[in-house]
Amino acid sequence: MQKRLLIILFLCFSSFTTFAQTDDSLVDEGSAYSQFGIGFPVDYGSSAADGMGIFGVSYLEPAVASMANPAHWGSTVYGMATGGVGISNFSAEDNFGTARNSLIYVDQFQLQLPVYKNKFGISASFTPYTQAAFQVTESSTKIVGSGASQDTLLIDSQNTGSGGVNRIEVGFGWKINSNISVGYAPSLVYASIDNEFQTTIADSALDEGTFYQPVRFTEQSSGSGFGNRFGVFVTVPSVAKEGDELNFGATLNLPVELNSERVQEESSALVGPDDEADDDITLAEGSIQLPLGLTTGITYKASNRLALTTEALYQKWSNYTNDLKNENEQVFTDRFRVGAGVSYFPFVTGSDKFLSQFKYRFGASYDSGHLELNGENIDTIMLSAGLGLLSPNSNSSVDLSFEYGFRGTKSQDLVKENIWGFKLSLNLAEIFFFRPKLR
Repeated sequence: MQKRLLIILFLCFSSFTTFAQTDDSLVDEGSAYSQFGIGFPVDYGSSAADGMGIFGVSYLEPAVASMANPAHWGSTVYGMATGGVGISNFSAEDNFGTARNSLIYVDQFQLQLPVYKNKFGISASFTPYTQAAFQVTESSTKIVGSGASQDTLLIDSQNTGSGGVNRIEVGFGWKINSNISVGYAPSLVYASIDNEFQTTIADSALDEGTFYQPVRFTEQSSGSGFGNRFGVFVTVPSVAKEGDELNFGATLNLPVELNSERVQEESSALVGPDDEADDDITLAEGSIQLPLGLTTGITYKASNRLALTTEALYQKWSNYTNDLKNENEQVFTDRFRVGAGVSYFPFVTGSDKFLSQFKYRFGASYDSGHLELNGENIDTIMLSAGLGLLSPNSNSSVDLSFEYGFRGTKSQDLVKENIWGFKLSLNLAEIFFFRPKLR
């Protein structure tokens, strides 16, 4: 069955790639708001929680690996691995026009293993922290000369950004007793963001298609630092009735300082193949300060079929600083996100009905955003749904999640985005390193 799931994942990824190649205007572009700072924040957690509008800090499924809370790793029973691919579509509108962009991405990858079954587990993972994927075009005119020699220049400038901040993390979780688990995860955090600038200048008095020599250059911002993440997970059984359960989870992400530099990689007038680009130039050196983060949540499991969850996130983006860019740091504001969701697993009843063979998840979230532009918070409202496909021969599964929502506003000459997204995650779960006892 695992081979079948891998084939499904490959075919879906191939279809995403084919879709992207049908229209060049849709490739490698995401939210217009990712041009600010180091990109737009990416929330990572568990594929089991993706369709519920939450992170999963208080929500745990034993057969699905979780990045949401290091304390979860203490409950590891199976050797597990997870990864996924997704697509997000952005329909943007302002007071002057509309645009449509799509972003195809590879989601987090994680390996989670039990060292001591249901007592002590470890995890290694790769996750995005922010994502920059935008293209901004500006057109303007400039009058040069005077009298009979006066000309009007048509100037088109384009800034294309890509990359972001990523995290490579290893860590452990320890289940102290049946009620309390704790976890810790250090990480290497690194940034790699490219900004390509291209300017073309045309003379309106000359024949159409006659241009001055265009100029293109690329600036790369890069840096690295070390992060620390702590987690706690508390379980209280039989709260309202026999068999129910109340779970509380919380994580703390300490601020991260990245030692960084910004380099101009190439600068050239695009006049022919024999022209030489300028040598790389170091434009700035300094640090990027990533903010403190806190997540917390409560899950009530009414039974092994039904769970209700609400969770919240706080990130202190008002403390974000970047020595590499001359930007107004007052546009960054503290970020709050709240979400609530429900999961329903009818398959646990043993029913042979078709609709009872899946996991169902629904939820919604509100995100105040980390940007305040022209007096407006760039907030996001999102609706989510998820469907889990079970393997009949193992504990592995495939999770499909969908989301639809709105970001930003057209007020104050800003951009409003309608967003929809789809993600496919493959969850492999098998018992590793344990042999059955001989009788």
